Amino acid sequence: MWATWVFLGICGAAEGEGVEPPAPTDRLYYTNANFGRVNPLGGVELFRVGWRHRLSDSDHILLQDTYTFVAAEVMATPAYTRVGVFAEAQFLAIARVYAQYSGVGYYGNFSQVQSWDSNAVRYSDQTLEASEGDAYATLGSVFTTGGTLRGAAGPLVIRSTVALTNQNLNLRDGDVVFYDQYWDRLAPDGGWMVLNDADLMVLAGKARLGARHTFTDELGNSDPVDSAMATHRVGPLLAWEFSAKEAGASFNHPTLFLISQWWLAHPYRAGEEQSQAMPLVAVGFAFNGDLAVWN
Repeated sequence: MWATWVFLGICGAAEGEGVEPPAPTDRLYYTNANFGRVNPLGGVELFRVGWRHRLSDSDHILLQDTYTFVAAEVMATPAYTRVGVFAEAQFLAIARVYAQYSGVGYYGNFSQVQSWDSNAVRYSDQTLEASEGDAYATLGSVFTTGGTLRGAAGPLVIRSTVALTNQNLNLRDGDVVFYDQYWDRLAPDGGWMVLNDADLMVLAGKARLGARHTFTDELGNSDPVDSAMATHRVGPLLAWEFSAKEAGASFNHPTLFLISQWWLAHPYRAGEEQSQAMPLVAVGFAFNGDLAVWN
């Protein structure tokens, strides 16, 4: 999955890296991100708003920007909408943990949802488009939990983000897997998937320049077939933060980002059905701010 949370991480890459005035103790805080991508094609709008509480006034490097954040969340795409709750905690500046639970509704368009009674199926773009008439609307739920570890040495930032996701949809009788376009893989209904993003970035003024490796897999599949294989992709990322104000601003950290990653391992995108020279490309814009503050 955000998820999308991975793209939002670029916007906040530098938060807590330097000495800033303490944030307000309590804030009605929001985050917003939207992006579009190709290979696979998709678009997402993610909005969260809720209560953010500062945990420490210390200027110690490990205690700067420690907080808890509890929010309502809406994720909207042309194919489905998720509405739920999100909770995040950063007890040390080097680590965050989070969890989110959402109800999801698919509209039955854009070849989604398509489901099968076995993971020994094809879900290439061409196959999904040819069987678009089999897509159907449905409801379900999504639970995601994970965390981020990060460190910095001067302008160099290294970060690893892990997400574990469990989805439960009302699939057709007998079906056990479905194609999840956001993850671009077969999703086991009621089962777990894992995603890891590993970033190496250089902070250069308003710019963030670096590279990202992304890994996804299904957990607990003792007999994986090619269609359920782990996927890997790697490539450069670029972000430009237009401005950074002190905490309390209603519009803060507006950031434009670009990610381009080539598929190293994928059932169809790494040369098996389409050229490996064609990368995943995502372009987006993210920002955050405070609607009210209390000291």
